[in-house]
Amino acid sequence: MELTINNIGLVKNATVKLEGLSVIAGENDTGKSTVGKTAFSIIKGMNNHHKDFKEDKFTQIDDNIDAIYFKFRELTKEHGQVNLGFSSSRIYPPRVRRDVLRLLNMEDYLGLEKFIQLYIQRLEAEAQDINMSLEAFEEIKPLINELTRTVGSLRDPKGYIIRSVMLALKSEFGTDLNNKFTKEFGKIIYEENGEALLEAVLSKNIIKTATYSETPLEIEDATYIESPLIFQMYRTIAESKIFTNDKRTINYRKESNNPSIPFHFKDLISKMVDSTYYDEIDDNLGQTFIEGISNIIDGESLFDKDHDEFLFEREFQNETYSFKTSNVASGIKSFSVIQMLLKAQIINDRSLLIIDEPEIHLHPKWQVQYCEIIVELVRLGVRVLVTSHSPYIIQSLKYYSDKKEISTKVHFYLAEKLECGKNTQIINVDDNLNSIFKKLSDPLKKLL
Repeated sequence: MELTINNIGLVKNATVKLEGLSVIAGENDTGKSTVGKTAFSIIKGMNNHHKDFKEDKFTQIDDNIDAIYFKFRELTKEHGQVNLGFSSSRIYPPRVRRDVLRLLNMEDYLGLEKFIQLYIQRLEAEAQDINMSLEAFEEIKPLINELTRTVGSLRDPKGYIIRSVMLALKSEFGTDLNNKFTKEFGKIIYEENGEALLEAVLSKNIIKTATYSETPLEIEDATYIESPLIFQMYRTIAESKIFTNDKRTINYRKESNNPSIPFHFKDLISKMVDSTYYDEIDDNLGQTFIEGISNIIDGESLFDKDHDEFLFEREFQNETYSFKTSNVASGIKSFSVIQMLLKAQIINDRSLLIIDEPEIHLHPKWQVQYCEIIVELVRLGVRVLVTSHSPYIIQSLKYYSDKKEISTKVHFYLAEKLECGKNTQIINVDDNLNSIFKKLSDPLKKLL
């Protein structure tokens, strides 16, 4: 599994293997997180395209049907025909919507086409019943044609892969997807087992051309952890939109009045909420990690479904005390995110776990323990991508990788600025790990 990016974000060039543990080290503002966001977007987009396709088409059809209904009602009033027997039951949007949703969920696209044809016939019959003039009905024709085009596009759900990937990239990068310091096209290549499953060329923050394979991805899901402060942001995230209009449409404007959040925030929160269903009887392996984390943080995090909030529980003198997770130490939150993902059974050998600078909220002692957990997960088959500017994190990941004898599945990279000072590159340093430590220790040496 390998990801190559050119001229994406700040990154001029990067090729990163995602086979076991991949570590990208570097100073701030060197594009370390760009690789993780790109990998997250591709994996989510390519795996979710069927679901995204159905949601998007339902929204479009629903909008079309609403527009037709209200235009029909408006015309009956304008032409003084409101009392001539107009009965909306045959074209009533909630009733039509239920049938559309049922057929979409069944992926019965041919059946949906036939249903929409029947709907249009009912619409024409309704117009005749109330003696609507042909001139008046002509005003509805453009809306009917739009509905027909929308339904006709249902014949190629696989072709929606590129749109789904674009939606995810747009959510993560906004208008900063293409490198702004070069006029060269951006490029993304995602490979598994030596096969390029996606190759895309981008310009002006849009995929211009793309080729993709219909081979199912080996990696079924990706999870991106950016900050443990997600606990404080829970309600804001839950109430926010991923896309600017919450209808899975791409907004290419630089500004929007509707607040939106990156896809990975919403994705992570939903997975953490799912931890409420955890049953330790069914997950002996996960329970080992969960108990290990509980021993480190002297407690356990959970989601209280009844009160719709995250809690941290700690025992003292045979009593259990509950605290709002937003009020506990940030280091505890960092471990709690991993603990809750384990409870939700999200972390497995078919997923990619992306962790952005975990050291920010961890004491060096906990950084070492955090890394031990990460390496053990990798040993068991989980793929993990870590970005960091902490020598403690880098050294700990190296130490435990050697100790657990998984060095062949571990790759280290260094993100650094190019001579121009604007663009960056990410290079493999498996054979020169000292280059990372030199880069990260130089500031301290200047003080000595």
